[in-house]
Amino acid sequence: MRKPYVQRQRADWWLRNPAYRRYMLREATALPLLLYALLLMSGLYQFTRGEAAFLAWLALLRSPWLLALHGLALAAAQYHAVTWIALVPKILVIDSDRLRVSPATVQRVHQLGAVTCNAGLLVLALLLLRAAGGY
Repeated sequence: MRKPYVQRQRADWWLRNPAYRRYMLREATALPLLLYALLLMSGLYQFTRGEAAFLAWLALLRSPWLLALHGLALAAAQYHAVTWIALVPKILVIDSDRLRVSPATVQRVHQLGAVTCNAGLLVLALLLLRAAGGY
């Protein structure tokens, strides 16, 4: 019996189509966010080791490499959030006999929810900072 034909695919197949490039970029945003999560977990570990270890970790955060990681993680999170909200109307289609919601409305509601959650987190952080005496 003959083996089935398997078409060879080049490793850079995704570079030919702009939609695939955007998809791969969106998926690649997980890498800086993983590094940032590991950095935060190391901070929690240093916190358990005592005040001196935690203060040393805070001093390490001021290094140019880690400041760059902060900026990269922020940009990755923003790109991921914007592209995800743009995909929501394609994923969440509300169209039945009783109810029809336009894709633009679905997208606006998700944008409003994201802005509301971010504003709430900002207010909470400011209140906690003020309660800790740092504001």
